[in-house]
Amino acid sequence: MLKIVTVSTAVLLAGCAQIMEGQARNLSTMRVQEAVSGYETARRKANPLDMCVKARLVAIAYADAKEAGNAEAWKAREREDCAAATAAMGIQRPGAEPAL
Repeated sequence: MLKIVTVSTAVLLAGCAQIMEGQARNLSTMRVQEAVSGYETARRKANPLDMCVKARLVAIAYADAKEAGNAEAWKAREREDCAAATAAMGIQRPGAEPAL
């Protein structure tokens, strides 16, 4: 009897673990989609600073979803967007050569 209960419990817990993993994947996918949507909104509005911030949020969402390739691609986009934002605002990055 104890063996049946133990096996039943193990099967039940294994099923719960699979459900939890699926829910975690769904949540990660939703976070990525929401972050990308926020970035696209900033891009449509042509707001360089907002694009810089939103690109970072997308990179973080991909990193949390354990999608390293996409996270790295968005980090590169973040660097580009942040450089454009600082240039648009006339801000000099620390350690950068002064503009002549």
